[in-house]
Amino acid sequence: MATTLSWVKEAFSREVHLLENGVEVGRLHRAVFERDVAASLHAVQLRYDVTGFLFHSVNVHDMKANNRVIATITLHFGKRAELRLENGTVYTWKRHNMLMREWTMIREGATDADDKEVVNYSLTRKFLADHGDISTDLPSPEADIVVLTGLFIRNYFQRRRRAAAAGAA
Repeated sequence: MATTLSWVKEAFSREVHLLENGVEVGRLHRAVFERDVAASLHAVQLRYDVTGFLFHSVNVHDMKANNRVIATITLHFGKRAELRLENGTVYTWKRHNMLMREWTMIREGATDADDKEVVNYSLTRKFLADHGDISTDLPSPEADIVVLTGLFIRNYFQRRRRAAAAGAA
């Protein structure tokens, strides 16, 4: 079943709001001076636990299942990332351009021909707030996890880019 969501991140905010038909159905929130991110979408409640100093990795915790680790994210140089769920399913985060105006989550198949784009993201407007759209045709119960993770990874790379630019200045 195809699903379309919108997302909004106000300027200087540490929250991303997810909307379905104009009604808020989820959000991502990063507290001040924290690397961890709390996220929710529909009935899914996650915590992204960022670890490491130079090389970061991320454990994804299910907040409704006693904070159990349900997935890991491997972050690579060159703005690449991989989500590996506990059931063994792997999704690759791929940006389509340098400005990160479009990106996708791709479910990895046995061969490259079996790979399938399952979640598409776009940044549709950027003036004092980022606005975008998300479309997915992922019918599985893990769809909300993949949708939230795609936004988390984009925001992670955006924060790293801003930190690098501030350090270079």
